[in-house]
Amino acid sequence: MPGPSTNGQGADRVGSRRRALRETISSVALDLALERGLDAVTVDQIAKAANVSRRTFFNYFPSKAAACIPDAFPPDRDAVRLFLTDRSVSTLTALTRLLWLQVSMARRETPLFNRFHDMWRQEPGIRTEVYAILSRTEKELAALVARREGREPGSVEAATVAAASIAIVRVAVEQWRTDESPTLLEDRIRESFDAVIRATEIVPGET
Repeated sequence: MPGPSTNGQGADRVGSRRRALRETISSVALDLALERGLDAVTVDQIAKAANVSRRTFFNYFPSKAAACIPDAFPPDRDAVRLFLTDRSVSTLTALTRLLWLQVSMARRETPLFNRFHDMWRQEPGIRTEVYAILSRTEKELAALVARREGREPGSVEAATVAAASIAIVRVAVEQWRTDESPTLLEDRIRESFDAVIRATEIVPGET
């Protein structure tokens, strides 16, 4: 009878296979969309090129547009712990640091990340899917902000900070999407947060 460690290893292998297949489907979807345009590509074409069934495709993605978006990399535990415990900076500054680290890690660890930049420049209509992801992220951020500030989950204060942060991220993402320079997304995010932080710290009458 397999022990806990054996079961854990088996689960890890299954998880690795699922992640690999998900990445394969996403890579194929990006290739086809960049080559032909998203509107000209069908789910059946993506599934065939990825050597999976249509049913398998929909087990992993709800739409062809969603398949073109790389998965967000899970937040680093140490980064989350620092966000929750570091009282030497404001919550907004701590959020800036947390989001910068998460996006930076996603870019380094996700092979499809930079290709998605090309995809989004070519297919701006995909922003609906991206913003749906940001909406889910907003809820996660609100929960973290509530924990950091010792507030009740779902508090107005935490929800407001999270919503404002996602609005800032959206501005940064749009700048990055249309940017002709090689500026990294995480740096665009930090620039946008820094602009807001500077603006809120300005004292009337001072320059």
